[in-house]
Amino acid sequence: MQFATLKTEDGEVELSKPVTSIGRTSENDVAFTGDSNVSRSHAEIELRDGLYFLIDPGSSNGTTVNGEPVKGEVQLADGDKIVFGGSASAEFLFGSQTPQTASESGAQGAGDPAADLSGQAGGNPLSEAGEQIGYQADYALNQGLYDVGSAVRSGVTGSAGSAAGSAAGSVGSAGVASSAGAAAASETAAASSGSTVMVAGLVGGLAVVAMVGAGAYYFTRGASACSATAKIVSPAQGDTINKPTDVRLDVSDTDGCVAKAVLLVDQKPVAQAEPPNFDASIDPQALPELADGDLHDLTVALYDNNGGEAVQDSSVMLAFDSRSVVKPDEQKTPLPGQTPPPQNPTVAKVSLLDVQKMSQALVKQFTGGLAYDLSDKQFMQEIQKRTAEYAVPGYTERAAKYRDAINVAFTHEQNLDAPLGFILAMSRSRFDPAKKGDLAGLWQMSDAFVADNKYNGSCGTETIADPAQNCAAKACALYMKALVFGVFDSDPVYAAAAFGKAPAEAAAWKATFTADRSKIWSNIKQAPEREQLVRFFAAGIVAENPQKFGLANERPLSELYRVTM
Repeated sequence: MQFATLKTEDGEVELSKPVTSIGRTSENDVAFTGDSNVSRSHAEIELRDGLYFLIDPGSSNGTTVNGEPVKGEVQLADGDKIVFGGSASAEFLFGSQTPQTASESGAQGAGDPAADLSGQAGGNPLSEAGEQIGYQADYALNQGLYDVGSAVRSGVTGSAGSAAGSAAGSVGSAGVASSAGAAAASETAAASSGSTVMVAGLVGGLAVVAMVGAGAYYFTRGASACSATAKIVSPAQGDTINKPTDVRLDVSDTDGCVAKAVLLVDQKPVAQAEPPNFDASIDPQALPELADGDLHDLTVALYDNNGGEAVQDSSVMLAFDSRSVVKPDEQKTPLPGQTPPPQNPTVAKVSLLDVQKMSQALVKQFTGGLAYDLSDKQFMQEIQKRTAEYAVPGYTERAAKYRDAINVAFTHEQNLDAPLGFILAMSRSRFDPAKKGDLAGLWQMSDAFVADNKYNGSCGTETIADPAQNCAAKACALYMKALVFGVFDSDPVYAAAAFGKAPAEAAAWKATFTADRSKIWSNIKQAPEREQLVRFFAAGIVAENPQKFGLANERPLSELYRVTM
């Protein structure tokens, strides 16, 4: 039997196992270790009677095959293009041999216990011998069932008998039921009369032989039956660890099966905790390589008494600071005759942790006490990348020209939060109202959209392209009021992500969200809306923290909307 392969930029992996695991961590058969978009256990490829099925059990960022999202499972064909998490690409290759279709295998596999066995996923092997036996049993099972199935369909029982004997012998060579393998081969060769009934009997006999071999393997594998769960109570999401810190775990272990809990940072063990209290601590001084201003995953894994991993379902994102910090009053003044080293603010590096903190401060400018989970690393990375587009001098002077128009329209007329109009204008035009295609004004809206929805009712003879931008501000403020209050329950951030949708369209989009509105990145999955969300945050944090981005002569945008009129 010719096995398929999965081709990635790191090479090709033969898909000869019953289950091939795919994920971000190194224990997977196919590991995308440098890609944070890929989940720890992202997907599996199952080999069932010569067919390959891709299964996504619910990864964070999903999987596509030839551009189509995978919902549950999909059968793979030669040349299929697979993308895990939106960024990790692979190609499914089956060489010159094309797998049979699911409809072809239906008659063959129906009611066949051996066919079901071939799809089992194993746990951790407890011995080298068990691993070897199991691999050969798995190989023999898939080899035999595929070849016998092919013979059944073609009606050539002689070939079926040969295939059955070969497969049974393969199991025997693994040290399992070798006499049964030889007997099956001998009996089959003597009975090659062309009877379909005999072929069916061979399939059943092969199933028994294969089950004996595979059973010996699975009996020795360390799949944990422990149902314990764990949650990291503290530290909390986004905390900065700058001294030895106790880690509090909430472990639910009603069966008493947990032998230890292991804490991992970016999937590397850093501490161990044992029952009953599961006390553990992490010291940032012992992890100097993590003091990079980035966010790192702290996770917990539970292990049972046999060494099997019970669960790994809790994660928080932290920053580590093990560097010595010099307080301002301790900073040394250059000695006479010494010249301080030149400083270049335009090359200041803004860390991911800085992006997260500035984003948290940004949303606090809006009233209503709305909470957003800003711990998603991919979300913060996307914002970080976009900030370069807004870290350009001159926005303060341009924005100041439209201060009154924005404040009057958004705050005084429509009772919207003051930051909304300014941040939206920064994100959509950088306060340049010049027409681009059919879009015009600070908020880049089209005349048709404004007129169709009657957002220009109070503009008189002015248009959204007029230099004063009074009409553009009135139209945009009226539109955002319809989204913020009429659709998104006073939530300006979701409204900003929906910019461009008519209210009815935005309401239909809102219906796709989960009940937890704080999970903004996981709720907003489509590329256009994510793009607008990312730009809103990137523009907002640059405009509110210009010095952080090397804009020494710019002022925080909030100075414009805090002016009392």
